[in-house]
Amino acid sequence: MRSLLRAADGLATLAGWVAGFLLLLTTGLILFEIGLRQFLGRSTFIAEEYSGYFMAGMVYLAAAYTLQKAEHIRVGLLRERLSPDGRRLLDLIAGLLGLTFTSLLVVALGNQTLDALHYGTRSFLPSRTPLVYPYAVALVGAAVLWIGFVAFVLRRWINEEN
Repeated sequence: MRSLLRAADGLATLAGWVAGFLLLLTTGLILFEIGLRQFLGRSTFIAEEYSGYFMAGMVYLAAAYTLQKAEHIRVGLLRERLSPDGRRLLDLIAGLLGLTFTSLLVVALGNQTLDALHYGTRSFLPSRTPLVYPYAVALVGAAVLWIGFVAFVLRRWINEEN
Protein backbone atom coordinates (compact mmCIF):
# COMPACT_ATOMS: atom_id res chain seq x y z
CA MET A 1 0.00 0.00 0.00
CA ARG A 2 2.83 2.38 0.82
CA SER A 3 4.23 1.99 -2.70
CA LEU A 4 0.81 2.96 -4.11
CA LEU A 5 0.76 6.04 -1.90
CA ARG A 6 4.29 6.97 -3.01
CA ALA A 7 3.27 6.52 -6.65
CA ALA A 8 0.25 8.80 -6.11
CA ASP A 9 2.54 11.39 -4.51
CA GLY A 10 4.99 11.14 -7.41
CA LEU A 11 2.20 11.57 -9.94
CA ALA A 12 0.86 14.62 -8.08
CA THR A 13 4.36 16.11 -7.94
CA LEU A 14 4.88 15.52 -11.66
CA ALA A 15 1.53 17.16 -12.45
CA GLY A 16 2.52 20.09 -10.22
CA TRP A 17 5.76 20.52 -12.14
CA VAL A 18 3.88 20.45 -15.45
CA ALA A 19 1.52 23.10 -14.06
CA GLY A 20 4.55 25.21 -13.14
CA PHE A 21 5.91 24.79 -16.67
CA LEU A 22 2.55 25.94 -18.05
CA LEU A 23 2.82 29.03 -15.86
CA LEU A 24 6.20 29.83 -17.38
CA LEU A 25 4.86 29.14 -20.86
CA THR A 26 1.89 31.45 -20.25
CA THR A 27 4.17 34.20 -18.98
CA GLY A 28 6.45 33.84 -22.00
CA LEU A 29 3.52 33.86 -24.42
CA ILE A 30 2.03 36.99 -22.89
CA LEU A 31 5.38 38.79 -22.81
CA PHE A 32 6.01 37.80 -26.43
CA GLU A 33 2.58 39.13 -27.41
CA ILE A 34 3.23 42.41 -25.58
CA GLY A 35 6.63 42.82 -27.24
CA LEU A 36 5.25 41.96 -30.66
CA ARG A 37 2.44 44.50 -30.34
CA GLN A 38 4.62 47.19 -28.80
CA PHE A 39 7.56 47.01 -31.17
CA LEU A 40 6.15 45.61 -34.41
CA GLY A 41 2.47 46.52 -34.18
CA ARG A 42 1.53 42.88 -34.80
CA SER A 43 -0.14 40.08 -32.87
CA THR A 44 0.21 36.34 -32.53
CA PHE A 45 -3.62 36.08 -32.59
CA ILE A 46 -3.37 33.11 -30.23
CA ALA A 47 -1.98 34.57 -27.01
CA GLU A 48 -5.32 35.15 -25.32
CA GLU A 49 -6.73 31.79 -26.37
CA TYR A 50 -3.69 29.72 -25.46
CA SER A 51 -3.04 31.53 -22.20
CA GLY A 52 -6.62 30.57 -21.27
CA TYR A 53 -5.95 26.93 -22.15
CA PHE A 54 -2.69 26.99 -20.19
CA MET A 55 -4.39 28.58 -17.17
CA ALA A 56 -7.10 25.92 -17.17
CA GLY A 57 -4.43 23.25 -17.47
CA MET A 58 -2.55 24.78 -14.55
CA VAL A 59 -5.62 24.71 -12.32
CA TYR A 60 -6.42 21.08 -13.06
CA LEU A 61 -2.84 19.82 -13.00
CA ALA A 62 -1.92 21.65 -9.78
CA ALA A 63 -4.99 20.48 -7.85
CA ALA A 64 -3.57 17.10 -6.80
CA TYR A 65 -0.25 18.67 -5.80
CA THR A 66 -2.14 21.20 -3.71
CA LEU A 67 -4.07 18.37 -2.03
CA GLN A 68 -0.84 16.46 -1.42
CA LYS A 69 0.69 19.47 0.33
CA ALA A 70 -2.50 20.03 2.41
CA GLU A 71 -2.98 23.48 0.90
CA HIS A 72 -6.62 23.11 -0.16
CA ILE A 73 -9.04 25.33 1.71
CA ARG A 74 -9.98 23.92 5.10
CA VAL A 75 -12.22 25.28 7.77
CA GLY A 76 -9.61 25.32 10.51
CA LEU A 77 -11.95 26.81 13.06
CA LEU A 78 -13.83 23.51 13.36
CA ARG A 79 -10.97 21.15 12.60
CA GLU A 80 -8.57 22.61 15.18
CA ARG A 81 -11.12 22.16 17.97
CA LEU A 82 -11.52 18.44 17.35
CA SER A 83 -9.58 15.59 18.92
CA PRO A 84 -7.12 13.70 16.68
CA ASP A 85 -9.75 11.01 16.09
CA GLY A 86 -12.33 13.69 15.29
CA ARG A 87 -9.94 15.33 12.79
CA ARG A 88 -9.29 11.95 11.21
CA LEU A 89 -13.03 11.30 10.87
CA LEU A 90 -13.63 14.77 9.45
CA ASP A 91 -10.77 14.27 6.98
CA LEU A 92 -12.22 10.90 5.95
CA ILE A 93 -15.63 12.45 5.33
CA ALA A 94 -14.12 15.37 3.42
CA GLY A 95 -11.90 13.00 1.43
CA LEU A 96 -14.84 10.80 0.49
CA LEU A 97 -16.85 13.86 -0.57
CA GLY A 98 -13.88 15.08 -2.61
CA LEU A 99 -13.52 11.65 -4.16
CA THR A 100 -17.21 11.62 -5.07
CA PHE A 101 -17.07 15.08 -6.63
CA THR A 102 -13.85 14.29 -8.47
CA SER A 103 -15.35 11.04 -9.81
CA LEU A 104 -18.21 13.04 -11.30
CA LEU A 105 -15.71 15.56 -12.69
CA VAL A 106 -13.62 12.84 -14.33
CA VAL A 107 -16.72 11.33 -15.94
CA ALA A 108 -17.92 14.74 -17.20
CA LEU A 109 -14.50 15.74 -18.55
CA GLY A 110 -14.06 12.29 -20.06
CA ASN A 111 -17.36 12.62 -21.91
CA GLN A 112 -16.46 16.14 -23.04
CA THR A 113 -13.06 14.97 -24.30
CA LEU A 114 -14.54 11.99 -26.12
CA ASP A 115 -17.21 14.21 -27.71
CA ALA A 116 -14.56 16.67 -28.90
CA LEU A 117 -12.56 13.78 -30.33
CA HIS A 118 -15.57 12.16 -31.99
CA TYR A 119 -17.01 15.35 -33.50
CA GLY A 120 -13.67 17.04 -34.22
CA THR A 121 -14.70 20.12 -32.26
CA ARG A 122 -12.46 23.15 -32.83
CA SER A 123 -12.27 26.55 -31.23
CA PHE A 124 -14.08 29.34 -33.03
CA LEU A 125 -11.01 31.59 -32.76
CA PRO A 126 -8.49 32.09 -35.58
CA SER A 127 -6.26 29.19 -34.45
CA ARG A 128 -9.11 26.68 -34.89
CA THR A 129 -7.46 24.56 -32.18
CA PRO A 130 -8.88 21.05 -31.83
CA LEU A 131 -10.49 21.24 -28.40
CA VAL A 132 -9.71 17.64 -27.61
CA TYR A 133 -6.22 18.75 -26.51
CA PRO A 134 -7.13 21.30 -23.82
CA TYR A 135 -10.00 19.04 -22.71
CA ALA A 136 -7.61 16.10 -22.40
CA VAL A 137 -5.24 18.13 -20.22
CA ALA A 138 -8.14 18.99 -17.91
CA LEU A 139 -9.16 15.32 -17.86
CA VAL A 140 -5.63 14.21 -16.95
CA GLY A 141 -5.49 16.79 -14.16
CA ALA A 142 -8.86 15.66 -12.80
CA ALA A 143 -7.76 12.01 -12.97
CA VAL A 144 -4.58 12.82 -11.05
CA LEU A 145 -6.71 14.66 -8.47
CA TRP A 146 -8.96 11.59 -8.23
CA ILE A 147 -5.89 9.45 -7.51
CA GLY A 148 -4.81 12.06 -4.96
CA PHE A 149 -8.15 11.78 -3.16
CA VAL A 150 -7.88 7.98 -3.15
CA ALA A 151 -4.44 8.33 -1.52
CA PHE A 152 -5.79 10.94 0.92
CA VAL A 153 -8.64 8.65 2.02
CA LEU A 154 -6.34 5.63 2.29
CA ARG A 155 -3.90 7.62 4.42
CA ARG A 156 -6.65 8.70 6.78
CA TRP A 157 -8.07 5.18 6.84
CA ILE A 158 -4.73 3.70 8.00
CA ASN A 159 -4.27 6.74 10.27
CA GLU A 160 -1.22 8.16 8.52
CA GLU A 161 -0.78 11.88 7.91
CA ASN A 162 1.06 13.17 4.81
